[in-house]
Amino acid sequence: MKVLIIAGPTSTPLDSAREISNRSTGRTGLIVADILRQSGLSPHLWLGENLTHPIPPHIPVDARFRTIHDLQKIINETSLLDFKAILLPAALPDYDFLEATGPDQRPLSTQKWPGSLSQIDLKLKPSPRILPTLCSKAPRAKLVGWKWEAASTFEEAEKSARRQFIDCKTNASVLNGPSYGMGYLFLTENAPGIPCPDAEALGRVLASFLKT
Repeated sequence: MKVLIIAGPTSTPLDSAREISNRSTGRTGLIVADILRQSGLSPHLWLGENLTHPIPPHIPVDARFRTIHDLQKIINETSLLDFKAILLPAALPDYDFLEATGPDQRPLSTQKWPGSLSQIDLKLKPSPRILPTLCSKAPRAKLVGWKWEAASTFEEAEKSARRQFIDCKTNASVLNGPSYGMGYLFLTENAPGIPCPDAEALGRVLASFLKT
Protein backbone atom coordinates (compact mmCIF):
# COMPACT_ATOMS: atom_id res chain seq x y z
CA MET A 1 0.00 0.00 0.00
CA LYS A 2 1.45 3.36 -1.06
CA VAL A 3 1.21 6.03 1.63
CA LEU A 4 2.11 9.69 1.14
CA ILE A 5 3.52 11.49 4.19
CA ILE A 6 3.90 15.27 4.01
CA ALA A 7 6.15 16.43 6.84
CA GLY A 8 8.48 19.16 8.03
CA PRO A 9 8.44 22.96 8.35
CA THR A 10 7.17 25.68 6.06
CA SER A 11 8.20 29.32 5.69
CA THR A 12 6.28 32.46 4.74
CA PRO A 13 8.56 35.01 3.01
CA LEU A 14 8.18 38.66 4.09
CA ASP A 15 10.94 40.37 2.12
CA SER A 16 14.06 39.09 0.34
CA ALA A 17 15.83 38.51 3.68
CA ARG A 18 13.11 37.74 6.24
CA GLU A 19 10.44 35.12 6.75
CA ILE A 20 8.01 33.71 9.28
CA SER A 21 8.65 30.04 10.02
CA ASN A 22 6.32 27.31 11.17
CA ARG A 23 8.86 25.30 13.14
CA SER A 24 9.15 21.54 12.74
CA THR A 25 12.07 19.13 12.83
CA GLY A 26 10.07 16.60 10.78
CA ARG A 27 10.68 14.05 13.54
CA THR A 28 7.09 12.82 13.96
CA GLY A 29 6.45 12.31 10.25
CA LEU A 30 9.77 10.59 9.65
CA ILE A 31 9.44 8.23 12.61
CA VAL A 32 5.89 7.37 11.52
CA ALA A 33 7.15 6.74 7.98
CA ASP A 34 9.77 4.31 9.26
CA ILE A 35 7.23 2.45 11.41
CA LEU A 36 4.88 2.16 8.41
CA ARG A 37 7.74 0.76 6.31
CA GLN A 38 8.54 -1.80 8.99
CA SER A 39 4.84 -2.74 9.02
CA GLY A 40 4.92 -3.66 5.33
CA LEU A 41 3.49 -0.44 3.90
CA SER A 42 5.18 1.67 1.22
CA PRO A 43 5.64 5.25 2.47
CA HIS A 44 6.68 8.09 0.17
CA LEU A 45 7.84 11.45 1.52
CA TRP A 46 7.25 15.08 0.62
CA LEU A 47 9.44 17.09 2.98
CA GLY A 48 9.93 20.70 4.03
CA GLU A 49 13.37 21.91 3.02
CA ASN A 50 14.63 22.90 6.47
CA LEU A 51 13.79 19.81 8.51
CA THR A 52 16.58 18.56 10.75
CA HIS A 53 15.59 15.01 11.74
CA PRO A 54 17.49 12.29 9.85
CA ILE A 55 15.57 10.85 6.91
CA PRO A 56 15.18 7.06 7.25
CA PRO A 57 17.09 5.13 4.59
CA HIS A 58 15.18 3.23 1.92
CA ILE A 59 12.18 5.62 2.03
CA PRO A 60 11.87 7.65 -1.19
CA VAL A 61 11.71 11.44 -0.96
CA ASP A 62 9.54 12.39 -3.94
CA ALA A 63 9.37 16.17 -3.41
CA ARG A 64 10.70 19.05 -1.31
CA PHE A 65 8.90 22.31 -0.50
CA ARG A 66 9.65 25.55 1.33
CA THR A 67 6.37 27.48 1.34
CA ILE A 68 2.75 26.44 1.37
CA HIS A 69 2.55 27.71 -2.21
CA ASP A 70 5.37 25.33 -3.18
CA LEU A 71 3.37 22.50 -1.62
CA GLN A 72 0.18 23.60 -3.33
CA LYS A 73 1.98 23.60 -6.70
CA ILE A 74 3.34 20.08 -6.12
CA ILE A 75 -0.16 18.83 -5.25
CA ASN A 76 -1.68 20.43 -8.33
CA GLU A 77 0.97 18.96 -10.63
CA THR A 78 0.98 15.43 -9.17
CA SER A 79 -1.46 12.58 -9.60
CA LEU A 80 -2.33 11.24 -6.14
CA LEU A 81 -4.61 8.44 -7.26
CA ASP A 82 -2.05 5.70 -6.57
CA PHE A 83 -1.85 6.59 -2.88
CA LYS A 84 -4.17 4.64 -0.63
CA ALA A 85 -3.53 7.01 2.29
CA ILE A 86 -2.17 10.53 2.83
CA LEU A 87 -0.81 11.74 6.19
CA LEU A 88 -0.21 15.44 6.86
CA PRO A 89 1.97 16.06 9.95
CA ALA A 90 3.69 19.05 8.27
CA ALA A 91 3.73 22.38 10.13
CA LEU A 92 1.62 24.48 7.78
CA PRO A 93 0.82 28.17 8.29
CA ASP A 94 -2.66 29.40 9.12
CA TYR A 95 -1.80 32.84 7.72
CA ASP A 96 -0.03 34.12 4.62
CA PHE A 97 1.75 37.44 4.04
CA LEU A 98 -0.42 40.19 2.53
CA GLU A 99 1.56 43.41 2.83
CA ALA A 100 3.91 45.46 4.99
CA THR A 101 3.74 49.19 5.58
CA GLY A 102 6.33 51.56 7.02
CA PRO A 103 5.90 54.40 9.59
CA ASP A 104 4.23 56.55 6.91
CA GLN A 105 1.73 53.73 6.21
CA ARG A 106 3.05 53.33 2.67
CA PRO A 107 3.52 49.76 1.42
CA LEU A 108 7.06 48.41 1.52
CA SER A 109 8.52 46.50 -1.40
CA THR A 110 9.50 42.85 -1.16
CA GLN A 111 13.16 43.85 -1.35
CA LYS A 112 15.08 43.88 1.95
CA TRP A 113 13.43 46.37 4.25
CA PRO A 114 15.70 49.12 5.66
CA GLY A 115 16.96 48.41 9.15
CA SER A 116 16.46 52.06 10.12
CA LEU A 117 12.65 52.07 10.09
CA SER A 118 11.03 52.92 13.41
CA GLN A 119 8.04 50.69 12.77
CA ILE A 120 6.76 48.07 10.32
CA ASP A 121 3.14 46.95 10.29
CA LEU A 122 2.37 43.54 8.81
CA LYS A 123 -0.93 42.42 7.37
CA LEU A 124 -1.65 38.72 7.04
CA LYS A 125 -4.40 36.81 5.25
CA PRO A 126 -5.62 33.23 5.59
CA SER A 127 -3.37 30.66 3.95
CA PRO A 128 -4.64 28.13 1.39
CA ARG A 129 -6.17 25.04 3.01
CA ILE A 130 -4.26 21.89 2.04
CA LEU A 131 -6.45 19.12 3.48
CA PRO A 132 -9.51 19.90 1.29
CA THR A 133 -7.25 20.04 -1.77
CA LEU A 134 -5.79 16.63 -0.95
CA CYS A 135 -9.30 15.25 -0.47
CA SER A 136 -10.38 16.46 -3.91
CA LYS A 137 -7.22 15.14 -5.58
CA ALA A 138 -7.36 11.72 -3.88
CA PRO A 139 -11.02 11.06 -3.02
CA ARG A 140 -10.50 7.34 -2.34
CA ALA A 141 -7.43 7.73 -0.10
CA LYS A 142 -7.61 7.59 3.68
CA LEU A 143 -6.75 11.12 4.80
CA VAL A 144 -5.15 11.78 8.21
CA GLY A 145 -4.77 15.35 9.43
CA TRP A 146 -2.84 16.74 12.40
CA LYS A 147 -4.08 19.35 14.87
CA TRP A 148 -1.51 21.12 17.06
CA GLU A 149 -3.25 23.10 19.81
CA ALA A 150 -1.70 25.39 22.42
CA ALA A 151 -4.25 27.94 23.66
CA SER A 152 -7.28 25.88 24.59
CA THR A 153 -8.46 23.30 27.09
CA PHE A 154 -8.11 19.61 26.27
CA GLU A 155 -11.84 19.36 25.59
CA GLU A 156 -11.75 22.34 23.20
CA ALA A 157 -8.64 20.96 21.47
CA GLU A 158 -10.27 17.56 20.92
CA LYS A 159 -13.39 19.22 19.48
CA SER A 160 -11.20 21.24 17.12
CA ALA A 161 -9.39 18.10 15.95
CA ARG A 162 -12.68 16.28 15.43
CA ARG A 163 -14.03 19.17 13.34
CA GLN A 164 -11.54 18.13 10.67
CA PHE A 165 -13.82 15.16 9.90
CA ILE A 166 -16.50 17.60 8.74
CA ASP A 167 -14.52 20.62 7.55
CA CYS A 168 -11.79 18.73 5.67
CA LYS A 169 -13.37 15.28 5.17
CA THR A 170 -10.50 13.52 6.93
CA ASN A 171 -10.80 9.89 8.01
CA ALA A 172 -8.69 10.41 11.13
CA SER A 173 -7.04 13.22 13.05
CA VAL A 174 -4.00 13.38 15.32
CA LEU A 175 -4.13 15.85 18.22
CA ASN A 176 -0.93 17.09 19.85
CA GLY A 177 0.60 20.23 21.35
CA PRO A 178 0.49 21.86 24.80
CA SER A 179 -3.31 21.67 25.01
CA TYR A 180 -3.03 17.88 24.88
CA GLY A 181 0.26 17.32 26.67
CA MET A 182 2.93 14.72 25.99
CA GLY A 183 2.39 12.39 23.08
CA TYR A 184 -0.52 12.24 20.66
CA LEU A 185 -4.21 11.41 20.60
CA PHE A 186 -5.37 9.44 17.54
CA LEU A 187 -8.99 10.19 16.68
CA THR A 188 -11.52 8.62 14.34
CA GLU A 189 -15.14 9.63 13.95
CA ASN A 190 -17.62 8.22 16.48
CA ALA A 191 -14.90 6.44 18.49
CA PRO A 192 -12.91 7.23 21.63
CA GLY A 193 -9.43 8.64 21.09
CA ILE A 194 -6.39 6.37 21.34
CA PRO A 195 -3.57 7.90 23.42
CA CYS A 196 -0.08 7.38 21.98
CA PRO A 197 2.83 8.25 24.31
CA ASP A 198 5.33 8.80 21.50
CA ALA A 199 5.77 8.87 17.72
CA GLU A 200 6.63 5.16 17.57
CA ALA A 201 3.34 4.23 19.26
CA LEU A 202 1.50 6.61 16.95
CA GLY A 203 3.12 4.92 13.94
CA ARG A 204 1.91 1.50 15.09
CA VAL A 205 -1.65 2.80 15.60
CA LEU A 206 -1.58 4.43 12.17
CA ALA A 207 -0.27 1.25 10.54
CA SER A 208 -3.12 -0.74 12.05
CA PHE A 209 -5.67 1.89 10.97
CA LEU A 210 -4.37 2.04 7.39
CA LYS A 211 -4.43 -1.75 6.98
CA THR A 212 -8.11 -2.07 7.97
